[in-house]
Amino acid sequence: MNHEFKISTYQNNQRVSTRDMLQQIYAALQNGVTEFEIDASGQHNIGGPLWSPDGEELHFTVRHPGQRVGSMGMPGTHIRVEGSAPADVGWLNAGASITVLGDGGDTTGHCAAGGVIYIAGRAGTRTGSLMKFDPDYPAPQLWVLKNTGSFSFEFMGGGYAIVCGLGCEDLPSVIGDHSCAGMVGGVVYVRGPVSGLPDSVVRTQLNEEDWQFLGEGIPRFLEAIGQPDLLPTLLNRAEWQKITAKPAGVAHHTHLSVEEFRATRWISGGLFGDVVEDHGKVIPLVSTGSFRAYSPVWSNAEYAAPCEYACPAGIPTQQRIHLLRKGKIREALELVLQYSPFPASVCGSACPNPCMTACSRGAIDYPILINELGRRSLEIPAPEPVWPLNKHIAVIGSGVGGLSAAWQLALKGYKVTIYERSTSLGGKMFHAIPHDRLEKDVVMKEIRRILSLGVKVEYGVDVTPQRFNEIYAASDGVIVATGAHSPRSMNFSGSEHTYSALDYLTSVNQSDTLISVRDKSVVVVGAGDVGMDVCCTAWKEGARSVTAIDIQKPASSPRELQAALKKGTQILWPREISSYHNRKLTFKDHDPLYADVVILCIGEIPDTEFVPEFLPRVRGKWLAVDECGRTSDPKIYAIGDVVRPGLLAEAIGAGRIAALTLDASLRGEVFETRRKTQIPRDYLELIYFPPRVSPPKDPLSEADRCISCGTCRDCQICVHICEQQAISRHENLDGSVEYRVDDERCIGCGFCAAACPCGIWGMVPNLIGGKERE
Repeated sequence: MNHEFKISTYQNNQRVSTRDMLQQIYAALQNGVTEFEIDASGQHNIGGPLWSPDGEELHFTVRHPGQRVGSMGMPGTHIRVEGSAPADVGWLNAGASITVLGDGGDTTGHCAAGGVIYIAGRAGTRTGSLMKFDPDYPAPQLWVLKNTGSFSFEFMGGGYAIVCGLGCEDLPSVIGDHSCAGMVGGVVYVRGPVSGLPDSVVRTQLNEEDWQFLGEGIPRFLEAIGQPDLLPTLLNRAEWQKITAKPAGVAHHTHLSVEEFRATRWISGGLFGDVVEDHGKVIPLVSTGSFRAYSPVWSNAEYAAPCEYACPAGIPTQQRIHLLRKGKIREALELVLQYSPFPASVCGSACPNPCMTACSRGAIDYPILINELGRRSLEIPAPEPVWPLNKHIAVIGSGVGGLSAAWQLALKGYKVTIYERSTSLGGKMFHAIPHDRLEKDVVMKEIRRILSLGVKVEYGVDVTPQRFNEIYAASDGVIVATGAHSPRSMNFSGSEHTYSALDYLTSVNQSDTLISVRDKSVVVVGAGDVGMDVCCTAWKEGARSVTAIDIQKPASSPRELQAALKKGTQILWPREISSYHNRKLTFKDHDPLYADVVILCIGEIPDTEFVPEFLPRVRGKWLAVDECGRTSDPKIYAIGDVVRPGLLAEAIGAGRIAALTLDASLRGEVFETRRKTQIPRDYLELIYFPPRVSPPKDPLSEADRCISCGTCRDCQICVHICEQQAISRHENLDGSVEYRVDDERCIGCGFCAAACPCGIWGMVPNLIGGKERE
């Protein structure tokens, strides 16, 4: 196995992006690489946070890096920068050793909590600010050979900073001006002149423990930067001093309190007495209650997660993951059945999964395994329906939309009858999608789950206008879900010698192939998802070559497109067909193709002749409906491809909405279809979620990886980060959890909103008497 890996980030006059470079590193880690040599060109975040799957130490040699070298570096990571590095070297370092053989930029070692950083030159402004120390881990160390910029070691809370001051004797201060402001912990060891320190810190001489620390550390530092000859110069104890924070309780300044100022110096009425009423109250500098400028609001589940928002069926996967997080595995697998009766066959197989494309976790490493989670619901039995109602609903057509509507209505207690023209259920999902992509047994198992609710089926029913009127008269509601099955045609010379995609795919699934493509060249017209299915099926049936053409950029989903390309499909666009004769397919403005078989994948048109003429149509064919699937007749609903072409998941979602709307109408109620707004990405704090090297495998173990966008994951970060102890956690009788704010403690600082990983907390302007505080 190769344990070394070299990356050049500038090739053929093209610079490799930071994301692509990091993807190369992640892939190499999965293959066991532990030694990296990176010739960078300003890429960020090299060296962290990374770890070997086998626990081996990682070594990086880097040239010309960008910002944040070694940021969030992990124990066992060793980074050597040959030359200088820009800002944020070792930002949030968590244990890596980082050696820079040159200068470090601004905020070197910012927020470091572990590890060692060696700088062989100078470090910039705010170096070492916010360094911290966790007693459970070794304290961070930051060594600088020369000097630092101003404002260094601001708000330092722990760790060790060592500034050697080499060659900086003429500077007024080797740690710049205004350094160590707000320092509350840690030690800064300095060799050389120092000035401009605040009154909150104290300078003292070194004791024996200090000198032992430097005596052991300086040789290691000089050896790491390749300058051991400097050891005699730096080992003069008299030249060193240390800076620490004054002990708690030591007064730094004496100021009048606001109350004393008001009592002794305040001029009644004041400069603005003519426009502002002086109410006589002394408002604290840090206000609570009604005097806060902003108040925190816990907005749990008010936004839709990207997965839920992208799902045409509206499945709230983040709620399923939340149940997994609480150990409620069965409830998590049952929840999806409230939205779709096809979690395994559609979500788990046939759907292109826009939910996973939208998943926020995908921006870090890999999307949550939503498709795999759907497959785990295959064995879950149907829920118990409510008490039976003496009302009958007719569903005409048994594709996924009709079956989805039948499922929802049966759960509500209605007597449902499906009228199907063929001898089997499932529509295009069962008959047209290739069985190697969607297992027939999985589809049948989920259909049997629907029928277990008592749904009745009448097969071989050709619904004519007369039969429709009979069904209409005998039912309390009718849902038309007959789909679209008449292939669209194209008007070019020779088009009569082509075949339709629907006929071809259906015939292959039925083992009664419409046309043999073995050893033939096949051209597929239309590069959508169905077109890619036809391409893959043609290859499986032994085609010699397969080419897909389209008049526009292919609209297929990434998964289907990659499957077709992997088999060898060539895709050409834009192509406008002129004619097809004697195997020659000609185009306007492009060279011809030779094709033994041409298959058209440009969609189908619904047959709505049986539906009353008074119902409005779109372009004379598709039934016109509102957002709930209602036609102009309040008793007739229409869903799926009979309304508009779409994904299987869209038909499932439309079936659910139509069923719930019809149910509400029959109960004399109104069904609201309010769709939540998608949570903005910048509301989320992805920094809490380090990337994984290897892809996840178990969908039931995704609780920790899921960011839980917009839904509280009950992590209690807000409780622990609130210095005022103003936030408390409460468990309700139903087992749910909510977080509450004590307004008399809360100062409106916004830490809860800034720290919440899920985007639950928000800050809103505080209101006084109905008016926003100015």
